[in-house]
Amino acid sequence: MHSLLRLLIVPLLWFYLDPFEAAAADATADRIEALAQSWAKAFNQHDAQAMLAIATEDVVLLDARMPAISGKRAARAALNQSLASGSGRITSSTKEITVIGDIAWRIAAVAQRMRHGNVIARSQLLEIWKRDSGQWKLHRQMSSGILTRPNVLGRPRPSEPVLDRQELGND
Repeated sequence: MHSLLRLLIVPLLWFYLDPFEAAAADATADRIEALAQSWAKAFNQHDAQAMLAIATEDVVLLDARMPAISGKRAARAALNQSLASGSGRITSSTKEITVIGDIAWRIAAVAQRMRHGNVIARSQLLEIWKRDSGQWKLHRQMSSGILTRPNVLGRPRPSEPVLDRQELGND
């Protein structure tokens, strides 16, 4: 009985747990990680062109503090504006990369620091990567505040008056 089960189960496991497929997925995840880190490096070097070189033509950037940015032309304008405003430096730590065929997603934690090194924002990042003409490209990126400067006012102490956001010009 055990021999019969073994004859049935082992080929099924080999089919579902193909080591060659797993190795290919690992290599793809490594490639996507390298591209994601090169995106962060380009951000820190204020190089929008390098950032866009690894994005699809129909890239969409979603940031919590601004409208959706669709396409390379709009992304170029938004990135140039963001980088010119001195958005600080980012570090990105991958939590997960999952690859399924020609699509992959990456979840990461991001820390944003000003030039003096203090962390001014921590956020989460979800990216969708797509194989485009044999090359992995950033297709969608959803972040919480990477492209915009965070509100650095902080919370008032209990003894301070609370100002209305409109009074500060932050709608």
